[in-house]
Amino acid sequence: MLSREQLETENASLKREVELLRHQLATQPAEPLFQSLLEAAPDGVVIVNAHGIISVVNAQAEAIFGYDRESMVDQPIELLIPERVRGVHVAYRSNYTREPRTRPMGIGSDLLARRSDGTEFYTEISLSPLKTADQLLIIAVVRDVTEQKKLAKEHEHRLTQRVSAAEAALLQGARLAAVGQLSASIAHEINNPLYAARNALLLLEEDLPEEVRESTVMQLARDQLTRIAGIIERMRDFYRPMRGEMAPTDLNAVIEETLALAGLHARHNNTMITFTPDTHLPAVVCNADQLRQVFLNLVLNALDAMTNGGTLTVTTEAATSFVTIEICDTGTGIPDDIRAHLFEPFFTNKPNGTGLGLPISAHIVTQHGGQIEVDSTVGVGSTFRVVLPYQPN
Repeated sequence: MLSREQLETENASLKREVELLRHQLATQPAEPLFQSLLEAAPDGVVIVNAHGIISVVNAQAEAIFGYDRESMVDQPIELLIPERVRGVHVAYRSNYTREPRTRPMGIGSDLLARRSDGTEFYTEISLSPLKTADQLLIIAVVRDVTEQKKLAKEHEHRLTQRVSAAEAALLQGARLAAVGQLSASIAHEINNPLYAARNALLLLEEDLPEEVRESTVMQLARDQLTRIAGIIERMRDFYRPMRGEMAPTDLNAVIEETLALAGLHARHNNTMITFTPDTHLPAVVCNADQLRQVFLNLVLNALDAMTNGGTLTVTTEAATSFVTIEICDTGTGIPDDIRAHLFEPFFTNKPNGTGLGLPISAHIVTQHGGQIEVDSTVGVGSTFRVVLPYQPN
């Protein structure tokens, strides 16, 4: 998007062209010098009379509008305006001829003109009146700013996306913090009766015959109490403040260790793992143990998504102030209705899942000042992207 200073410069340039043309028209309108000046102008020039009839155009105006000058001269200026606004323009033109003055049009707004083929384009126009001995002429210097408008809109779109992503990250962080507090409270309340139940079961086992202690029912009770204890511990992890020291860490080494841990699972799953590290990846100040937990969770999820084998691709890349870790699989993909809830605590589509793995991972990454992004296509695969900031040297 053009800055205010650039817009003022552009406007001043248009005004200079108009004033020069006014002077030439007033002093020597039929001279070859005027015609040469008109044709050499870098912008389109269209001169109309008080009734809006085109009297003079230059070569650049022909190029901009796609008409030859014979097709424009003696035609209403509305020929060069989109049909839907021609009626309004006639009223504007009448008002202008009653009180003519030098003025810019279209700077900072969306002013459209029309080419001979019917296509429309964005323009900026500078108007200037010229009173001769027998009539009023209006000089319009026309500039096609379609490309500048396009670049400005693209820039605005990128800014909007960044703002939306930042707002989403803030909302997710607030939601995770609130749910984390709730999880910690629930974990505390459940832990005491759970501890009592496990101790009671141990005491009960001492008085039971061996065949009862080893029975399926007793083993089921022990397993389920252990499972509940694990869930409680993960709920505590969800809210527990970041433990351990933050230190500069080689994330490539952390990921290599993580992939080594997941290697056995990958072999059983007939999955090939590819790691492409950025050899110039800077050290990131972080809690290495917690990020290892994040990467392991994402890798295992990716392997689980490839039930019939596939390829797991892990890459790292450094940008100006952040690093990106991408974990891509060729699995089943994630439907949109599920993807919308991925980071909600206790939401899971796995038979034995707790729904805490991804929320805890997102919470850890958020505590490190980063975020997790997800792209997925059903039947093609998924990409989880961890973005973490670092301090450039």
